Amino acid sequence: MKTHSCHPGCTNGLRSICGTTIALEDLDFAQSRNHLLYVNKVYSKGQGTASPLVFNLTTSPATFQTQLLLSPLSTPETENLCEEILGCDCRCHHHDNSCNHGTNGIANFGCNCNCNCNCGSVAGAATCQLDENAVFEVLKSHVRVTAFNLAKPSCLSPNQVTVDGFPVDSLLESGGTYEATLNSSLPNIIKPPCAESGLPTKAFFLISCVGPWVFQAEFVIEGTVTTGGSTCCFRATFTTLSTSPICSNIPLSNIAVPKISIPCVSGGMSPRIIFSFSADMSLLNPVITVVPDTDCDSLSLVLTTSVVVEPTVDVQVIKQALLCINACEALFPCEGTESAVESEEEEEEELNQECHCGNGTSVESAMDNSNCGNTIAFGTNSSCSSCFRGM
Repeated sequence: MKTHSCHPGCTNGLRSICGTTIALEDLDFAQSRNHLLYVNKVYSKGQGTASPLVFNLTTSPATFQTQLLLSPLSTPETENLCEEILGCDCRCHHHDNSCNHGTNGIANFGCNCNCNCNCGSVAGAATCQLDENAVFEVLKSHVRVTAFNLAKPSCLSPNQVTVDGFPVDSLLESGGTYEATLNSSLPNIIKPPCAESGLPTKAFFLISCVGPWVFQAEFVIEGTVTTGGSTCCFRATFTTLSTSPICSNIPLSNIAVPKISIPCVSGGMSPRIIFSFSADMSLLNPVITVVPDTDCDSLSLVLTTSVVVEPTVDVQVIKQALLCINACEALFPCEGTESAVESEEEEEEELNQECHCGNGTSVESAMDNSNCGNTIAFGTNSSCSSCFRGM
């Protein structure tokens, strides 16, 4: 087993869990020769963003999983978060030249104390206990979007997806990724000067009236909380339950990518447009409140906020290109037959399991049989090395 680990600068810990693993013990390669390969060539890659949309959100235990981390503030005057939630580095910003380190340089509540920091003046105890009268002051927030798509992906029609105003011919969806074809519209889209020069044509890509949306996300709120006579810093995380995305009342959107490159049809191959949706989210005036749980003796956090969302679309234009490449092919026997090539186990190759091309002594001899072999007409250029055909 040959292990291709991460770059040389990574730690030994990463090397044990990262990197590719390729087993080459039972794999042989033929002699290096010219091959024709179809590959998906990317002609355009871009992203479009819709105008911001705003909707209201109120969390509940049925739709969100909530996690709350609390840690004492270093001084009551501090307006920033603790540098590390639940960490041990007391870096308060009180501009007092005195420094109360406590016993052996450790503050009374268990934090390391820097100078210019009066750790003895902390309000409250070493731990923070949340009560129903807690008051949260939000200082910052961010959103990590884990999924964003149409509520009914199959309902997106070809008429809603246009290139230079012409609808695509077909639209397929699989796992949140869409593939569009536009053969009938290509004569109206491709500009003759571009086609004559073998170049793709720049066009306007638009998805109209798309929605409604569903999403899954993680909302992280940070700030200070006053509870039980103490002032603490907090980090509250509200995560949508993975079992069911939240269907929100986000209105419909228009998303455009002003310039995508569309190649012409050549070699029987037509361009395809691949796209998928995502979003950027931010919170507007988030408020956290404590709500007693009536069913049991516990407390729940509720986040009430306006959510600003900008739907985005990632677009690629691809077309199969025929490449002539000089390479050696891995040898796999036909199913149901015995392999004519027996793997040779050499000790020196076991120490360095990189792939090596064969010497052409055993397999290539079968090509002498007039009933076997490839039938490919290369034309006059039979010594290709990275040339493109069928562009």
